[in-house]
Amino acid sequence: MKYQFCTTNALTKWLKTDLPRLPAEPGKQVGVNSITSTAEQMSWQLHIIENSYGSWHKTIIATEANSRFTVFIPVDLLMTPDQLTKRLQMEWQYVLAETLQLHSDMPRSDIAFLLSNLSDVSFETEWVKNTDLSVNGHIGDAGLWLTQTLADKRRAELSPELALELAVYLNTQPKRVQKKARFIPAEKLLEYCHTLDGAGQPSTQDEKCTDLLQPGGNVVYLKDFKP
Repeated sequence: MKYQFCTTNALTKWLKTDLPRLPAEPGKQVGVNSITSTAEQMSWQLHIIENSYGSWHKTIIATEANSRFTVFIPVDLLMTPDQLTKRLQMEWQYVLAETLQLHSDMPRSDIAFLLSNLSDVSFETEWVKNTDLSVNGHIGDAGLWLTQTLADKRRAELSPELALELAVYLNTQPKRVQKKARFIPAEKLLEYCHTLDGAGQPSTQDEKCTDLLQPGGNVVYLKDFKP
């Protein structure tokens, strides 16, 4: 099993490292390839933004390719790809667990079992420079939520608590990719996790998440987010 982390030009520059480009398919433009997660590879698109114009405080936004599940990682100090790999692996599993705990009646024991099985999956890591324009569009939306929320709260830095609350909120809102049926990011990522070797199969409690993760409506407004 492999992690594929795709970085935008902005994040590649911030990491101060020379990453290879994701090989382009014949006839496709280099650097903007579509990415997808499979049974052998979990793909993420990553970008970094300033919390406000010219701010020292920055946030890395990571979005999983299939589910559009998104996490926020506040950063002030430079990180290496290895350090960021460890942080990302902990962060997405933590945010998924918190989302399930808050928005489903999945027992804590089942959530703990899921995390335990995920920790048993051996991941190799591939870092490449590439921007999936479709996934990056969702990252752009998440970035707007982030900067506007900080502005409304008159904060310069994204706290871990607010990063979690914002991620949980966005990951339980309906998404649509290329006019396909709507889906809930947390629900879709949970389904994907059950396809990974060692992650087990969904239980009856897991299946209840399908309904319980549904938000109240299809239209979401920034003013409705009140962590």
